[in-house]
Amino acid sequence: MRTLFITTLAAILLISTATIGNAQSAHRPKKQGFTDINLGIGLLNTYLKDQNAPSTGLPLSASIDYRLQRNFSLGAFAGFSSSQGAQHILNSETAIDWQNRTTVAGLRFAAHSNQLGNWEFYGGSTAGLHMSHFKIMNQQEKRRVQEQGYKEYNTRFYMTGFLGARFQLNKKLRLFSEIGMGDSLLKMGASVRL
Repeated sequence: MRTLFITTLAAILLISTATIGNAQSAHRPKKQGFTDINLGIGLLNTYLKDQNAPSTGLPLSASIDYRLQRNFSLGAFAGFSSSQGAQHILNSETAIDWQNRTTVAGLRFAAHSNQLGNWEFYGGSTAGLHMSHFKIMNQQEKRRVQEQGYKEYNTRFYMTGFLGARFQLNKKLRLFSEIGMGDSLLKMGASVRL
């Protein structure tokens, strides 16, 4: 009888401990196996180096990151930016009006810090396609530079890096900021964790 009582008590204690442990872990953030969906707005155009090249709209970006392990994620990204200006192109005598629309898309890999309060810092690299549509607005100048090898569409492979930080507002929503090349030199946005 005493053995049955000790066995029953031990079983109840074991089940209670497992149940309390599972209940407490439900409130802790997952360390891996989750997805972050990020939507960003660029604050500095990639073509900032081009003088008199105002953006014709804010650069936009979207990415999705899957947390493979506690400190590593793999994802995909896409972005778009548009700028316009006037400059001397291929020895032109006068400045030529132009418009450039750039689309980027590819894969990204990041290493993440441990959570520091509500903050998380990360950095990584991206690899993908950089597609540019550089349009000369004056048709006469466009024909002249085409004879010298100018191409309106240009697609190339590129690799670059980025650094970022996320601030946790609640269990699902975070704000983020990133610096890096691509659609924008500096972007800010919101991130939803699934």
